[in-house]
Amino acid sequence: MTRPRSLVVLALGVLALGCTNLRHQEITSPNGRVSVSFDVLDGRARYAVRYDGTTVIDSSGLGIRLKDGSLENGLVAREVSIDSSDETWEPVWGTRSPVEDNHVELLVALEESGGTGRALHLRFRAYDDGAAFRYEIPAQEGLDELEIVGEDTEFRFPSDRKAFALSRSGFGDSYEATYDPVRLSEISPEALIGMPLLVEGDGHWVAVTEADLTDYAGMSLRRDAADPQKLVGALAPLEEEGEVSVRAETPMVTPWRTFLIGERAGDLIESTLVWNLNDPNVLEDTSWIQPGKAIWPWWNNRVVSDPSIEGGQPSTAVMRYYTDFAARHQIPHLVVDAGWYSLEMDAWNQPEKEDVLTMEETRAGFYDIREVIDYAREKGVKVHLWVHLASLRGRVEEVLATYAEWGASGIKLDNFGGDDQGTVNDLHHVIRVAAEHQMTVDYHGAYKPTGVSRTWPSFLTSEAVMGLEYSKGNPRPSTQHAVTIPYTRNLAGPMDYTPGAFDLDGAEGFPKYVQGTRAQQIAMLVVYFSPFQMLVDYPEAYESAPDQFDFVKRVPTTWDETRFIDGYPGDFVVVARRQGDEWYLGAMTDENARELSLPLGFLTEGREYTAHVFRDGDDVTENPQSVAYETRPASASGSLDVRLAAGGGLAARLTPES
Repeated sequence: MTRPRSLVVLALGVLALGCTNLRHQEITSPNGRVSVSFDVLDGRARYAVRYDGTTVIDSSGLGIRLKDGSLENGLVAREVSIDSSDETWEPVWGTRSPVEDNHVELLVALEESGGTGRALHLRFRAYDDGAAFRYEIPAQEGLDELEIVGEDTEFRFPSDRKAFALSRSGFGDSYEATYDPVRLSEISPEALIGMPLLVEGDGHWVAVTEADLTDYAGMSLRRDAADPQKLVGALAPLEEEGEVSVRAETPMVTPWRTFLIGERAGDLIESTLVWNLNDPNVLEDTSWIQPGKAIWPWWNNRVVSDPSIEGGQPSTAVMRYYTDFAARHQIPHLVVDAGWYSLEMDAWNQPEKEDVLTMEETRAGFYDIREVIDYAREKGVKVHLWVHLASLRGRVEEVLATYAEWGASGIKLDNFGGDDQGTVNDLHHVIRVAAEHQMTVDYHGAYKPTGVSRTWPSFLTSEAVMGLEYSKGNPRPSTQHAVTIPYTRNLAGPMDYTPGAFDLDGAEGFPKYVQGTRAQQIAMLVVYFSPFQMLVDYPEAYESAPDQFDFVKRVPTTWDETRFIDGYPGDFVVVARRQGDEWYLGAMTDENARELSLPLGFLTEGREYTAHVFRDGDDVTENPQSVAYETRPASASGSLDVRLAAGGGLAARLTPES
């Protein structure tokens, strides 16, 4: 059953056939910079998007393919209405607060020609920071149930432009790849491109993605074989070799096809468009949702310095050790990863066979999860349990009710990947049930976020990124990747990259190949947004550098304001974020060293600040873990001159003087 959503329009004006020519309509954003136009040409609906009068998306076709015939050709506009919204809302957490939702909306009621055909509605919105549209199929006689085999949604760019594209291996993968710079014409027509897709235009940048993916198939993109400037939406099929992508009942709405637009690529980092295109928060009580940092022993291979405890593998004793560390430093969360209810590889290789409530004999006496949770509760630390999605199917309510009874505060849900309608619905079901038991969700093996955390703020974050876990045994992710994903993947929503490595080459017996410097790892905690940040290293690595670790502990995970300062995708990025009166600044570069002069105009005018700066140490070329700390005076009229080493970074906390 499709989740009911409002189709009501509070129209400023309604035009019906016979009153005027409805074949062409246009709306403009409140600031006048973004415009969306609609046309019906030769019976097919088309749209275009412009920014400051320059074409962002050229005239592109629209349509939905049903198993029993497409809603695409022979369409006539019967009625249009125009609405506007100017409101603000308070997020439970986010990149800014409050959030402005200021847009102009156009609703077009289409009908197959002849007067007795099927109806299709198109809803367009123009925001100051972008545009969006969605399909709506109203309830109508003879069209109660739908089987959608695809969309003929086109995205035609006016020229062969540079893009940053994520090539997916297939509909079933988990978006853990790189966003590579290519010309549109260089994308193979056989390639499946994940979103967000970032494209450099003429005096602007645009990121194409989707918002409010609910009870529908996720969309990727393919390049049109005959037109190298045109991409076409590709829906994940319900079955690997199946024809149908979506089964639904009318009335139904699709996700929003979304365009984040700005003069600079980094302007998109400030956008709240994806959030605004989702339904408001449905949870009456959100006091139990507590963003913050978590200790995650998995990445560092559970290093323990206490000779009485056998490290390197999951056990009750190891988790108590890491709980003590979290409590000692007021880190609120602990993530218990795979290996607590079965052997780790069994949990992955045969998840459908594993009982996630009764530990195997091989774990009994070695790992007592109840003891871990009880011990953590005494220490004031919240425990989040790893579980595989395939192990939950058919028993979500039973398992999550039990975890809540044990005292778990959340789950780290893992999966093999995919964004077909079934997987999307499985995730939403888990989120709903978890919220009923006041448990949060962190989704790994995930598809891109689409802003549904506005509706369900207990859905804290998701992976869908080539993160730091890939450095275990491999020299990746690259520093170029590290400074590309703020402009691509993180635009879609919270990103659980798992930053914060201090020991870059790993402890003895557990090698890592972290690219870049420790200062860059610290800067990631400012540049990358996630309200639930998992810290990856072991206690001794952090405690060996108390001043640096103090910054790591202090930096917030949710913000009142976000500002892009400078950068270019794949080269470098500088972001400033504010919580309360304090600002934090993060700068990262690729394999090239850079000297930057960063304007501090985001600070309050007339107020003096102290900048607590952590930068690459003078000997960082020989020792990538070298970090220098210094304080500098700062004000809105000044700037911060910095030198970033190759693969380097800078993190600063700017505190106002009393």
